[in-house]
Amino acid sequence: SAASDVYKRQLCEQCLAEGKYIPTEEIHHKLPLSKGGTHDRDNLIALCKSCHARIHAKDGDRWHQN
Repeated sequence: SAASDVYKRQLCEQCLAEGKYIPTEEIHHKLPLSKGGTHDRDNLIALCKSCHARIHAKDGDRWHQN
């Protein structure tokens, strides 16, 4: 599957762009499924838990609403 292919990227893509080497822990949909995103490889990014949580907190999605 596309998600398992992305998960094979062993380092968090966001951290790697900042010069940090942090293992991948989660897969993120760049465009959420709820907004028309797909499971296509181009819409997925490998992230560590910290980066994934930061993205969802910034977006104010359901995971982090009070």
